[in-house]
Amino acid sequence: MEHQHLKTVRKHLLQIIDINTALRDLHNQIESHINKEKYEAITAYVNQYISYTHIWQIKFVCNLEDPEVALLQIFHLHYILEREQGEKFAKLREILKEQNEKFMSITLYSDNHIEERYKKMLHFIQEY
Repeated sequence: MEHQHLKTVRKHLLQIIDINTALRDLHNQIESHINKEKYEAITAYVNQYISYTHIWQIKFVCNLEDPEVALLQIFHLHYILEREQGEKFAKLREILKEQNEKFMSITLYSDNHIEERYKKMLHFIQEY
């Protein structure tokens, strides 16, 4: 029984790592194609929750295994991509949507938790 539980936990961590890695790759793809100063407020918010590094260069296992980092990467990318030109990032938007769906299928977060976190982020941006 305990062995099965450990196997399930490892599988979940690997899924989170895959999602975080894919989202990090999306950040790497858009970084040089946007004006990062335009997104300084949201970047400052997200960076509060990322250990030892920042949103544009996520590394370290503690970040890659963290579902909260995945959620914040989704928020950050969504915020940026909804404010950039439509066709310019169409493929990246599709990848983000896929990763968001994967995250939602394995996360233990309630819709209410996610909505509250998003509102908190928007409030921070307004006050920044």
